[in-house]
Amino acid sequence: MAAVSFQDEQPNILRSTKIFGYRERRRGWRHMSARKYEEQLDHPSSIQIVTWNLDHRAPYPKERMFMALRHLETYVFKCGEGQDPVACCIMLQEVHEDALPHLLDDAWIRKHFVVTPITANKWPHGYGNVTLVARTVVVVFAGTLSFGYSSAGRGALIVDLKVSSPKANEPQEMVLRMINTHLEPGALRVRMRRIQLGVLTSLLRKTEHVRGGVIVGGMNAVSPDDAELPSLHNLLDAWVFPDKNPSGITWGLQDSGELPPARLDKVLYVDRRKAYTIDSPKRIGMGLRAFDNDRGSVGWVSDHYGLLTRLLVRAR
Repeated sequence: MAAVSFQDEQPNILRSTKIFGYRERRRGWRHMSARKYEEQLDHPSSIQIVTWNLDHRAPYPKERMFMALRHLETYVFKCGEGQDPVACCIMLQEVHEDALPHLLDDAWIRKHFVVTPITANKWPHGYGNVTLVARTVVVVFAGTLSFGYSSAGRGALIVDLKVSSPKANEPQEMVLRMINTHLEPGALRVRMRRIQLGVLTSLLRKTEHVRGGVIVGGMNAVSPDDAELPSLHNLLDAWVFPDKNPSGITWGLQDSGELPPARLDKVLYVDRRKAYTIDSPKRIGMGLRAFDNDRGSVGWVSDHYGLLTRLLVRAR
């Protein structure tokens, strides 16, 4: 999709897309149709959620992707050899087009996750968002949103996941929406980010089959006015501490940019019927470096820290 300017006032475009799983017998990634999930009757009552911006501008995208995946596998989800991760949804931003094949070739990803997208064909600038969902979680819908108001070709990935209330009582199934986004960059583009966040919020509120969900990713909150955007849209921020608390900073501590360190990455959500809770996120990937066999350390995995949180469905 070609980038459009704010003045163009193009409509936002929501398209359904496919979710893919790796099939060993066919040695390739294949579309996961709804019938593949028909026999799956048990649905999780909690989902671990990760958001992580992987910095498309830094060199060595393959090496950095490899280390990011190993960090998720061993440190975040603590998977032993051959062990399934817990029910989870991993939402990545700024995945470089050269790193995407490396992600899809990874044995851990192939065995345990479904993925969207699997090509960079529709990324306007050679990088984009990728969402991975544990195979133990049913995906009932996947879609892409292209913002009409964007000069940087920004948008969002959407997956709807089936969960259920804890089995202490009669289980009640529901669908929750996970939105993986990267809002407009630039200190002077607060208005564009406000409009974009409003569009995403409507996708959580104005959908009959969706009970609620989260909006996660790079919010590019570089202006003081950005702090007010979630409340303007009646979104809740999973971060429960003051905005300037240093333990919430996700960018600028591993980067020598001109802007001061800030909490650019967030977990926002709506809870239409108090159906679930979301833990305050914790940072991951702190001090994490990538390595090359010949050169040794080749720099930080990303200039952003990732965030890890848990969505827990309430007993009904």
